Amino acid sequence: VEGDEKSALQELSERLAKTLDEQREEARDKRHGRGYRTARENLQDIADPDSFVEYGQLAVAAQRNRREYEELQKSTAADGIITGLCTINSELVGADLAKAIVIINDYSVLAGTQGFFHHKKLDRMCDLAERLSLPVIMYTEGGGGRPGDTDVTTHIAGLNVLSFTNWARLSGKVPRIAINNGFCFAGNAALFGCADFKIATRDSWIGMAGPAMIEGGGLGKFEPTEIGP
Repeated sequence: VEGDEKSALQELSERLAKTLDEQREEARDKRHGRGYRTARENLQDIADPDSFVEYGQLAVAAQRNRREYEELQKSTAADGIITGLCTINSELVGADLAKAIVIINDYSVLAGTQGFFHHKKLDRMCDLAERLSLPVIMYTEGGGGRPGDTDVTTHIAGLNVLSFTNWARLSGKVPRIAINNGFCFAGNAALFGCADFKIATRDSWIGMAGPAMIEGGGLGKFEPTEIGP
């Protein structure tokens, strides 16, 4: 590889590296400070070594008309959701039966909220799960819908988002497994609740509305830890 091709490959390598924990030390340390793991640490533990093929790793939040692209690369890695295909426990069941789709909401990115490209990635995984008949494992920690994606002017309150329909459509077709630790509100809670198998730690707070939505609805002020089971 020479010249421009080498430069392009180097640029791609550097850009991909920005999404990894090694270059997101502040976010990683904040997670560890709460006694929590990062999204990529969870991925590393669930996927067989070197088996994960990531989709949409270079995505950032749809906020370029109000924030610099460099800042978005740093603070909105993968638009807050890691998605891809891998094998799990292939040494026990064989490579063919071990194939699965993994979706991990990343709370270190805008509190794990669901943005425009975040939903696009989720929709793509649901489509792959249906077409390839693969089970889906989803880590659901996050705060629900994100209002700040100002690049998108064709959505009205996100009511034309298909992710929830796509997730429901998988019912009876493939196993859907949801795992939660920490805060899981609004849209994230809807995804958790609709899964076939639900696993939550004792440090989970799961509710169909978070503090801001509850207060906005005139129902009073509540701490996140006062909401849900």
